[in-house]
Amino acid sequence: MAHIASIRIQLIEKKFARPIGGSGVTGVDIITATLRDADGAEGLGFSYVIGGGGGPVAQLAQAQAARFLEGTALRKPPDHWTEIQKSFNRTGDGPNILALAALDVALWDLTAKLKDEPLARTMGGDILPVPLYASGGFSATDEPEKTADLATSYIEAGYAGVKPRINAGNGDEAVLNAVRNAIGTNARLMADANEKGNFEAASRLLALGAEYGLSFIEEPLPSADILGYRRLAAQKSGTPIALGEHLQGLDRFSVYLDDGITAFIQPDLAMAGGLTPCLEVARMAALKGVTVAPHFLPGLFVQLSGTFEGRLLLEEFPIMEDAFEGWPERAPDGTLQPRACPGHGLLLKARSA
Repeated sequence: MAHIASIRIQLIEKKFARPIGGSGVTGVDIITATLRDADGAEGLGFSYVIGGGGGPVAQLAQAQAARFLEGTALRKPPDHWTEIQKSFNRTGDGPNILALAALDVALWDLTAKLKDEPLARTMGGDILPVPLYASGGFSATDEPEKTADLATSYIEAGYAGVKPRINAGNGDEAVLNAVRNAIGTNARLMADANEKGNFEAASRLLALGAEYGLSFIEEPLPSADILGYRRLAAQKSGTPIALGEHLQGLDRFSVYLDDGITAFIQPDLAMAGGLTPCLEVARMAALKGVTVAPHFLPGLFVQLSGTFEGRLLLEEFPIMEDAFEGWPERAPDGTLQPRACPGHGLLLKARSA
């Protein structure tokens, strides 16, 4: 039986040349965890804090590793995850769960490498293609023509769809109209409001979504506004709602799934706490007929391919990919699939170490 002999936690502070995304973030702190067994096999995991402030999370990851993993026998990753998460009962998930995410990914990677198989197979899936849509480079402050040009370039490159940013305001229709006219009616179009709307604005936005044939509107309200989302869902506008990147805890995911609020659930690797809870969310979503569309990191989330009886949709929005190498490459048909190598296949670049 393999034992975890050593653990190394690193903090990488990455700054962007300009603000990106709907929230205009200026950087991201990456927390990496490298687990090594007594024979030298290594598993690499990572988590992140958008906007910086990852120092305390790295410290928590180090403390969790020392308390629960170092020198212990390697068990199934969900067993380790459950043991560590139970220790948060007096402090809450919060930053604790972000730290656990890095350890969880490392545990899965090490387990797959010791089995000499791709992580997708270790997680119960297989090397299968998954559609990939593009959301990188869009800004809610751009002119409609600029947004439409970028969307066209993505569709011409073979992506399964595009997701521009919008403001949940008066300028949204011009953006949606420009993009829809540019990419045609057969291409998949989505829009991300980044929690900017109130109930009235969200209602108008969902009506526009139906008019322009959107696959979904993401976060038309703040994620904590469960009552507002219930009212939106009751309107039956015809436009699906997507959300989930800010949710922590399976109970919160359950509420949105059980209430029929969302047709696309979007777990975030860090906020959810790693691959273990994301896989559980995927299985919950499949029972409700809800598509799983994880937040960011398609090259890692592609490992969920075939692991649950439901639909998986991946989002390409590069935010920390250049700190690693070994990402799977997009196929000409706009799909992504796991690499046929042990583990997730990712390595931390030497310049970031």
